[in-house]
Amino acid sequence: MPRHDRRYDLMSMPRISGDAETYILADGAKIDGLSRYIYGDEGAPVCEALYRGTELEGLMAISPWLVKAPLDGPFATRCFAGWVQHGVAIALASEFGIEQLARHCRDLLMALTTGGEPAIFRFYDPEILRGLLSTDRSGEDSGRLLGPASVVAVQERTTGAWEYFRQATPASDRQTAPFVIREKHLVAMEKAVQRTALRRLECHTATYFPQLMGSESRQEEGDSIIVRLIRAANGKGLWSTRDLALYINTHGWLGLDAFARADVTAIWDRHSSQPSQAIVRVAAYAEQQSREGRDYGQRQ
Repeated sequence: MPRHDRRYDLMSMPRISGDAETYILADGAKIDGLSRYIYGDEGAPVCEALYRGTELEGLMAISPWLVKAPLDGPFATRCFAGWVQHGVAIALASEFGIEQLARHCRDLLMALTTGGEPAIFRFYDPEILRGLLSTDRSGEDSGRLLGPASVVAVQERTTGAWEYFRQATPASDRQTAPFVIREKHLVAMEKAVQRTALRRLECHTATYFPQLMGSESRQEEGDSIIVRLIRAANGKGLWSTRDLALYINTHGWLGLDAFARADVTAIWDRHSSQPSQAIVRVAAYAEQQSREGRDYGQRQ
């Protein structure tokens, strides 16, 4: 079974020792024009756009890229320091060369459901890969996912901490059987999607309403303020990322007691039969109130 360990080196580059060559597997769906950064940072990089030459070639604009690069170089720094909160990339090490590693990755791009239906498999999303590897007790899935890689390192977005997944004997032979997505994989991937949505909302809040993040110290210990706001929004029938962001925005504009205000609850109650429309109206009103308050303060 591959070995799994953690290091809590905040915001550091991954530390992979040994003679194996190092690579970065980056998700093109998360960064517009990803190849521009690869070529700009690495000059003449040794790299592969993984959708090229596959049935997914029509989606080249969001293709993942495998880049041979030092883990203390400019592209690694961009991925693991500049883009840390976006969860863009995974670090790998392999002794088998980029051609074999790229072929292995391409073989994983399309998986099968238990019903035999083909499905795009976003194993290269850091949250998804972490979820799959960390819940694999037998080691069978880990061996299939790591293939010729001796080490895979996945970064935690909020702290920069690293989790390492290692295997003593990387696969030297091509594994052609499709990966089968079973119920346990769906559960792990759904949790990964939820973590990704949470991180996006945290980044959104930290950017536009840092005062809410600063209120953490004034809250009781336990779940973060964003988790508590999400839970409260769910209680009002709000589930989509857009609706959750609008709910958070309302509190960013009016404060954590926003829904205790009579004017806000009146708007909500009038439209509460359709929660998605109600929160649009509430958020628009909250933004207007916030702007009017700022304008009044500036006139004093």
